[in-house]
Amino acid sequence: MAFYLRKENKKKGIYLQMYESRWDKERKQPRSKSVMAFGYVEDLISAGIPDPVAYYTDFVAKKNQERAAAFSEETRPRAFAAPVEYNLGHFLLHTLLEELNVREVIDILAAQMRFQFRVYDMIAQLIFSRVICPCSKSRTVSAVFPHLYGSSPISEDQVYDGLSFVGESYKKYIELFNHCYEQHYQRDFSNVFFDCTNYYFEIDLPCEDKQKGPSKENRHDPIIGQALLLDADLVPVAMEMYPGNESEKPYIRKIIEEMKSRYKISGKTVQVADKGLNCARNIYAAVKEADDGYIFSKSIHGRNLSEKEKIWVVLENDKNIWENYTDKDGKLLYRLKSCVDTFSYQFKETDPETGRDVMKTFSVTEKRIVSFNPALAKKQKAEILKMADKASNYATYKTMTREELGDSAKYVKIINKDRNGKKIKPVIEIDREALDEDLKYAGYSLMVTSELDMEPLQVYQTYHNLWKIEESFRITKSYLDARPVYVQKKETIYGHFLICYLSLFLLRVLEIKVFKNEINSYDLIHFIRDFRVVKAETGSYINISRDQAANEKVKKLTGLTTLDALYLSEKEVQNFFQNCMLPDS
Repeated sequence: MAFYLRKENKKKGIYLQMYESRWDKERKQPRSKSVMAFGYVEDLISAGIPDPVAYYTDFVAKKNQERAAAFSEETRPRAFAAPVEYNLGHFLLHTLLEELNVREVIDILAAQMRFQFRVYDMIAQLIFSRVICPCSKSRTVSAVFPHLYGSSPISEDQVYDGLSFVGESYKKYIELFNHCYEQHYQRDFSNVFFDCTNYYFEIDLPCEDKQKGPSKENRHDPIIGQALLLDADLVPVAMEMYPGNESEKPYIRKIIEEMKSRYKISGKTVQVADKGLNCARNIYAAVKEADDGYIFSKSIHGRNLSEKEKIWVVLENDKNIWENYTDKDGKLLYRLKSCVDTFSYQFKETDPETGRDVMKTFSVTEKRIVSFNPALAKKQKAEILKMADKASNYATYKTMTREELGDSAKYVKIINKDRNGKKIKPVIEIDREALDEDLKYAGYSLMVTSELDMEPLQVYQTYHNLWKIEESFRITKSYLDARPVYVQKKETIYGHFLICYLSLFLLRVLEIKVFKNEINSYDLIHFIRDFRVVKAETGSYINISRDQAANEKVKKLTGLTTLDALYLSEKEVQNFFQNCMLPDS
């Protein structure tokens, strides 16, 4: 294994990352994994690094030297054997799993396969390991499972077999966890929050659901899509995997329809999503087909709005009264204004009888809310001017390719015809009109909703809860290391993402329902990873955890006074897993 510097050409420029090469036992070939991102060359130069490539080449070389030295130290004979550490932090996840009581149903589902291991134990240990130390399945089995207190022996082959089995019907397991969750906690479907992301695979050719499509991380590798749905309490309720070359727009309709059918939801649900899911077909499905509601954001730029609507967005007069919202010191946080009107929409749909595309037109009475955030305006203007400066440099000196311009390309205009339409030598200019428009609308956001009775502030606050689903993706990708994906079979891939989803689900239930938002998911992860012990020759355990802040929070919330004790008896350790009752809901 070794580190190397990877230089990747993206739309915004050359992006530098440190990668780790390793041997993949499953595929029997070398593979690479990103372990540290440095950023874009241009941004690094602006930050004071004259030659980022040379600088980080040296940095990576030093990391390889440190690894070599560490390996040498590890293999050097010691005067005494290194003590074996055991993780105890997962007792929170273990206790919640036991209280949800999913074991019996999982055993029934797995009985037909005659596995030589318990699928429940595999799921539980993979969840614990994903939170504690996310890594490849091979390393999980060899280096993480043995350090889980109370773990049962499960081989690498059994993990792959088990993941393939649960991945084949991953929606059943999500339904099971939801059913058991609802025995303890009340679900609130009055609002549901929806968003999509995708995950890349470091393979050359697309296959099965791994297809080329628009990557959220601007990569060119095949991807697989994931749709995630949260309930009104912001607890995950559903996940849908789909091929990377498919549009994400239909999946909000599909996943909500399935949710209502599976859980027999008859009441009105307000769908909350960003502008990427805002289309006429989804609005029609919400208000005309499902008798639901919606809160979507809507882009102000381009042809998304008429000129009349654009003028209204920034209009300042007595007929458009802004409501100001300030902090305790009177500093302006944001302003809101709204209007109600009837808007027409249309979309193409295939006629099931003729097979022809027909245009469907409909109208809906809609409330539109504009927000203006001065802090956001300042930030966006700075970003716009930076991109404009980059575009200006290109137009003047042509020092980079159009691909390297990235988002700055929208401020570049290439003129290759004169006023009479005759071809001329291409002339590169700054698109002042595009630049001025973006500066004009900096800090402004537009939300549209079918809920006419909702106050603008309520709409604003409800929509901005979408940050929780974005955070969920961030936790899954960064803290749970959901990608890159080390498995290749479709069913095994789905099994992998099921484990990631269930890990996130349990963390959110702990955060939101058990601990009433008095501790966040990040602190929970830190505690779970840090709470470790070493068994002494006397038979007692020595507590070697170091994160006192997270420990104190969990200690206060659970009432477990021994969490920070230096010495723990076997009985005290077992008590964490056997007798620890989480707070009532």
